[in-house]
Amino acid sequence: MNENEQEKPNDGAARLTFRYDLLRSTMTGVLETGFSTFGLLVAIRAFESSETWKSLLSGAVSAGLLIVPWVMGVAARSRMNATTFGACLMVLCAGSITGAVVAEGAVSFTFFLVAAQLCVAQLPSLMIHVYSLNYAPEERGRRLSWNIIVSALIGMTISYGFGVYLDRNPENHAWIFAGMALVALASAATLLPIPSLPLELPKKRQVSFFSGFSIAWEDKLFGRMLCGWMVMGFGVLMTLPLRVEYLAGEGGLEMSNEEVTLVAVVVFSIARILSARLWGGLFDHLHFIGFRLLLNVFLLFAALVYFNAESFIGVCIGATLAGIGTGGSSIAWSLWVTKLAPKGRETEYMGAHVAFTGVRGVLAPFLGYWVLSQAGFSGVAWISASLILASSFMFAAVLRHPRFRLDNSS
Repeated sequence: MNENEQEKPNDGAARLTFRYDLLRSTMTGVLETGFSTFGLLVAIRAFESSETWKSLLSGAVSAGLLIVPWVMGVAARSRMNATTFGACLMVLCAGSITGAVVAEGAVSFTFFLVAAQLCVAQLPSLMIHVYSLNYAPEERGRRLSWNIIVSALIGMTISYGFGVYLDRNPENHAWIFAGMALVALASAATLLPIPSLPLELPKKRQVSFFSGFSIAWEDKLFGRMLCGWMVMGFGVLMTLPLRVEYLAGEGGLEMSNEEVTLVAVVVFSIARILSARLWGGLFDHLHFIGFRLLLNVFLLFAALVYFNAESFIGVCIGATLAGIGTGGSSIAWSLWVTKLAPKGRETEYMGAHVAFTGVRGVLAPFLGYWVLSQAGFSGVAWISASLILASSFMFAAVLRHPRFRLDNSS
C-alpha cells in the first residue's frame, strides 16, 4: 500500500466497500444479538450454567481481542487479502456455532460459543485496514454510522422474534443457533468482494500481545488514552452480562424472555439507531476528547438508572441511555486510532487497542459478578459510574494535546 492510495481512496472502492460492508452489518446484527443476549439466556434457563460459564460466555469476544496481534501476524504471513482472511474466520465461526447446536451440556455449549466469538473478535482489526484504505478520513464516521444503524435494526427485529420463539418453545433453542451458523456463512460471502490488500508485518518488532505495551510506551499519548479506555471499559463491560441477569435472573426483575428482549435489545437498539447518524457526524467534526466525554455522560447515567430501576419503564429509560451511549461508543471504539496512528500503522495501533480491550473484557464480567455478590445490583451501578467518571478525568487531561486536530487528516 503506497502513500497516495492512503491519502486518496478510490471512489469506486469506497462505494463497493460501503455496499458490501452494509450488507455484512445485517449479519453482524444477528450474530451480536445471538451471542450477547440469547447465548446468555439459554445458558441461564436451559443449562442453568454457573457464574463461571456465564462469565466465560460474556467475556469471549474480549478474550478474542487478546489474541488479535498474533492473529494479525498470521494474516500478514498468509499474504491473503484482509477481507479474504476475514471470510475464512467467519467460516470457522459458522462451524463453531454448529457445535453449539448439538451441545448437550453447559460445558460443550460454552466451549463452542466461545470459539465462535473468538473468530468474530478478529474482524474489527481487519476492517480498520479496509476503512483506512478505502474511505477518506472525513467520511469514515458517517459511513460507519450506517453500519451501526443497520446492525442494530436487524438485530432488534430478529431478536424480538427469537425472544417470542423461546417463550413458546423453550426446549428448541437449537434452531436459533442453526440460523446463526447460516448467517455467519453469509457474512463470509459478503466480505469476499470488498477491496483490500494483504496486511504488512511491522518492520521493527515481533507481533504479539506485548506489542501493544511497546507501542503504548513508545507513543506516550496513545498510552495515556489506553489507560483512560481501560478504566472506562471496566466500568461499562462489567455491567453487560448483568443487564440480562438483572432482567431475567433471581434477585432481579424476573421478566419473561419477550420482556427481556424488548428491554435489552429492542429499546436499546432503537436508541442506538436513532443516535448513530448524529454520533457519526459528530465524530467526523468534533474534537475527539469532547466526543468521548459526551459519550461518558450517557454511559454513566445509563448504569445508575438501569440497575436502580424497579419497573419496566425504569429499565427502558436506562436501556435508552445505554443505547444512545453505545451508538457513539461503537464509532469511537472502531475509529479513534485513525486520529492518532501514523499513516500505514493503523492496523498495528488497532491491534494494541483491541488487545487491551481484551484484557478488560475478559476480567470485567468476573468483576461484575463479584461486585454483584458483594453489593447487589445497586452497588454495581455506583461502582460502574465511578469508574466511568474517573476515566472522564483521564481523558480530559489530554484535551489540549496538539495531536487531536479537527481536520482528521491523520
